[in-house]
Amino acid sequence: MTSVYKKDRGNGVVIYADEYVKSGQWVYDCKYSRLISRRPLPAPIADLEQANQLTIGDIYLDASEQELAKAAIRAATAKQDWYKHLRYLYSVLGESSTVSAHLFDLLTEHEGRTWALRVVQQVLYGGEYSFMVDAEPYNPDTYVDYAKALQAAARSCPVPQ
Repeated sequence: MTSVYKKDRGNGVVIYADEYVKSGQWVYDCKYSRLISRRPLPAPIADLEQANQLTIGDIYLDASEQELAKAAIRAATAKQDWYKHLRYLYSVLGESSTVSAHLFDLLTEHEGRTWALRVVQQVLYGGEYSFMVDAEPYNPDTYVDYAKALQAAARSCPVPQ
């Protein structure tokens, strides 16, 4: 099979997205191996309401900023129905070229700063989900929302999508 929409991870794993792109419902980011729905996916509200746990994921900031990020996460997720404000960003293809996660985000204020929270909905075997959240200080110059991610994905591959 000749693939146009793929990402070679350099470790013997190649991610293929041709079938997704051909469906007309997705755009593939050849640089980051992200799959982006042409129509933003709805936030997984029912799944989050039933989730037993929301894990704080890795936060790649210096130690003092990590603690502030965790405090922002705890404050944001303590608010009733906080997850109803999540917006779709993109999806991730796993090693078998199937969707392994969806990312959603929201901007929140905490102690005078704006934070970008990202919630990862990991797709587990048997249709189950787990959730992880991380945060970083919001910077309007580097923040990537759905529209920016979609535009970058459309330009990232050698052929139009």
